[in-house]
Amino acid sequence: MSIGKVDSVDLAAMRQAPAPAPITPAQRATLENPVFAPAQPVAPEAVAAAVQSANAYMQSVSSSLEFSLDDASGRTVVKVVDTETEEVLRQFPSEEMLAISKSIDRMQGLLINRKA
Repeated sequence: MSIGKVDSVDLAAMRQAPAPAPITPAQRATLENPVFAPAQPVAPEAVAAAVQSANAYMQSVSSSLEFSLDDASGRTVVKVVDTETEEVLRQFPSEEMLAISKSIDRMQGLLINRKA
């Protein structure tokens, strides 16, 4: 019976092998907690159904919040509404931000059309 060295390590092979890439904090968070994994695209019908469901729930709890979808951008809009006067007290994102977003999208379209 032959007994070889227990702690023998091929140092030449280790020197030639590339070092593994370090794990970034984002990769570590994804590995440790799948909640931080990239989200899958959601169908517009599912978003519309979720908005309708949220509105129905909020009507039963408090009628001062209203959820909707902006037609131009497809973004979810949340409005805080005064129940007595039906006045919009606050909106997220604001009308101004929706207009800025639309303008930026339009400018990107012009830039791409000119280059093409």
